[in-house]
Amino acid sequence: MDNIKKWEELDHWVEINLDLCRGAEDCVEICPVEVFDIVDGIVNAKNIGDCIDCMACQDICPYDAIMNHSAWQ
Repeated sequence: MDNIKKWEELDHWVEINLDLCRGAEDCVEICPVEVFDIVDGIVNAKNIGDCIDCMACQDICPYDAIMNHSAWQ
């Protein structure tokens, strides 16, 4: 079973598969609203409420560790 961490606010949530995440920081660099940071080598969605659903983080992750969800998608 995968080790998934979920951040949620209202109708939006992001899941990070901690077994896949290698802290590549691509998501941190591409996010236009600074949702992510890296803590102990793993991505952290510290500002999930600021997410604009652009899906850039999910698209750029080289390890397919990010799942971005919204009730509006």
